[in-house]
Amino acid sequence: MYSQEYFTRETTKSGEVFPAYLSFLATLGVSLKEKKVLDVGCATGEFIGNIERTSTCYGCDYSEYAVKQCQEKFPHIKDRFFQMDLNQGIFPLEESFDVITMFDVVEHLTNFVPLEQILQKHLKKGGLLIVTTPNANSLTRFLGSKNFTGEVDPTHRMLFTPYTMDFFLRRVGLSKKEMFTPYIFHFKMNFLTRRILFGGQIVAIYSK
Repeated sequence: MYSQEYFTRETTKSGEVFPAYLSFLATLGVSLKEKKVLDVGCATGEFIGNIERTSTCYGCDYSEYAVKQCQEKFPHIKDRFFQMDLNQGIFPLEESFDVITMFDVVEHLTNFVPLEQILQKHLKKGGLLIVTTPNANSLTRFLGSKNFTGEVDPTHRMLFTPYTMDFFLRRVGLSKKEMFTPYIFHFKMNFLTRRILFGGQIVAIYSK
């Protein structure tokens, strides 16, 4: 599980997805420049590759293969990548972070206590959590499409709706800055994706 074969163009969000997410943040006046960023579930480092020249980046992943790929890709910061099972692992660093990102990670979890502990202890006051996950209220799912990403990946264990994601993050002690659900045909952050929450992905940006 989570060996080399798992990390495809789709599962690592290669291409224009991460630049689009950074564009969404810029629209909100959020810059990651000169911020200390932890990418939880960093996969093979695609997101970090977009920010590591201007941010202080750390990454962790369940997959030994993924962590090694990151260490090879970013040898100048290889000591900032480590393997961790977020379902049961104890976070090994004493660092605190301005931003914690989790791109398509929470749907793989069965135990959310370690995540709560990381957010409470290692996200700075005023810091941001950025989460994406398949939307269980997606129109694609309602239409019975076999292409709904939440159903297709056999490693997924928990699916969220916008409401349950908001409920969980509020109970952890975070405050909503933005939540929207971009559509494949409309990958934007605007009135449609903020109000008609039936897109394929949930994008949640919360502050501590």
